[in-house]
Amino acid sequence: MRLSEAHKGDLVKIKGFEGGCDNFKCRLDALGIRIGDIVEVKNKAFLGPIEIKNDDLDIALCRGQAEKIIVKPIKARKVG
Repeated sequence: MRLSEAHKGDLVKIKGFEGGCDNFKCRLDALGIRIGDIVEVKNKAFLGPIEIKNDDLDIALCRGQAEKIIVKPIKARKVG
């Protein structure tokens, strides 16, 4: 599953990065996004950025970036 497919409120574990260049992976590392991290999807606009929380850091990623991040669901959002 890709980060772009996760829903608001989901907890996901970063499993890897697909495509992109080394600069993309270095930028994610600089932002504190690494394989094995568990992040929460804080907000997901229809066409806008995807906001995630990693530890105490809130990060906004464009959809293209989120499409390249492979994740595994940990806990789905609460509905209702």
